[in-house]
Amino acid sequence: MTGPVQTLISRTDVANLLGETLTDVEVGQVDALIDFASEKLRAPEQRAVVGDIDDRLADGSLRPGLLRGVLVTVVCRAFDALRVGLRVRSEQYPELQTTYADSLPELVYFTESELADLAPEPETGATGSGAFTIRIG
Repeated sequence: MTGPVQTLISRTDVANLLGETLTDVEVGQVDALIDFASEKLRAPEQRAVVGDIDDRLADGSLRPGLLRGVLVTVVCRAFDALRVGLRVRSEQYPELQTTYADSLPELVYFTESELADLAPEPETGATGSGAFTIRIG
């Protein structure tokens, strides 16, 4: 039996980046988004790109500040989408005009750039300097 999964970021990390105090309802939303983002990053699809983040944190091959920054950014992006309204692209006042965007398939997602930031460093034993690398042996 495994123990509880380590929390990768806290609601305080998110509130600090947003620069505001979260209401009780927002605390629940942020906690749910943190759990969702953490589990998505631990999923097999992401593990193929970034490796086992828990093992990498433990062995020091993943910097905690970098992981925290990426996850807080992902959670803030999803939280902002909830605040504005799903699919809402813009609103104008004084006359109320709302523009909707096509729905993205996911509320919580990682960009290619964010995944690249979290990807392990290439092995130093690899040879080659071109567009691809061939490992011998």
